[in-house]
Amino acid sequence: MARQLGPRTVQCYHCRHQFEVGGMAQSTSCPGCNKLLIVHDIVVDRLRAGLIELRTCGRIDVKKRGRLMVARLVEAHGEIHCEGIIDAKKIVSGSPVSLGPKCRVRGELRAPSLTIQLGARVLSGNVSVPGDFSTDLLAPMSRSKKNTRPWRKNPAYTSRPRTTQ
Repeated sequence: MARQLGPRTVQCYHCRHQFEVGGMAQSTSCPGCNKLLIVHDIVVDRLRAGLIELRTCGRIDVKKRGRLMVARLVEAHGEIHCEGIIDAKKIVSGSPVSLGPKCRVRGELRAPSLTIQLGARVLSGNVSVPGDFSTDLLAPMSRSKKNTRPWRKNPAYTSRPRTTQ
């Protein structure tokens, strides 16, 4: 991937603050929240697994033999281009996402635009291409946990007989 020599504008993936960085920068800290940011582009050309989150202000390119296995979140404010396999709970892009002909994607996919070539497979999860993406990107991840064990909170559901004194 060719690097830009001039400064470029990036957006923090923590607080959404926009600022300029040098074209050769690999990482920087956000002037808005002082957190570390990965700015460079990520190329996946083989198995890359065991990650909890993969975030970058650049782009993510998954090559033909690349497999990206992430537990929770894949986020790129540049575009995401996939010709291999992406398996994550949530995939978020601030720019267009393009899925190649032999690509497989598993997880919830959110992007401002999506290009799917013939033969690409989206295996599970929701695909959303909202009208106003800037507000949708700020929405928190869906972590709804239902109370599947009501007997822990309610004494009427206990398995032991209650003794009264």
